[in-house]
Amino acid sequence: MKKKPDLADFKDPTSFLEGGAADLAEKGRSPQKQGKIDKPVSQQKIFRLSVEVVNELKLHVARQQAETGVRTTETEIVEKLLRDYLKI
Repeated sequence: MKKKPDLADFKDPTSFLEGGAADLAEKGRSPQKQGKIDKPVSQQKIFRLSVEVVNELKLHVARQQAETGVRTTETEIVEKLLRDYLKI
């Protein structure tokens, strides 16, 4: 039969839940504050496009990735075109 686990070395879970601030305090260090990174706010829109436009967009993205070697998404292309069109 197994013995009951020894709870003498058990740490209080609040330090884990508080992001380890208690552990850092025990070691004499202060917790680092994490700066909030501001991401541009975006909203999802769904458009129906003709098959011809969708295929040309896919081909354009594939060609651009092959030429530049940099990953480009269809969303980036469409957003750039809309910004140019709307003069934003």
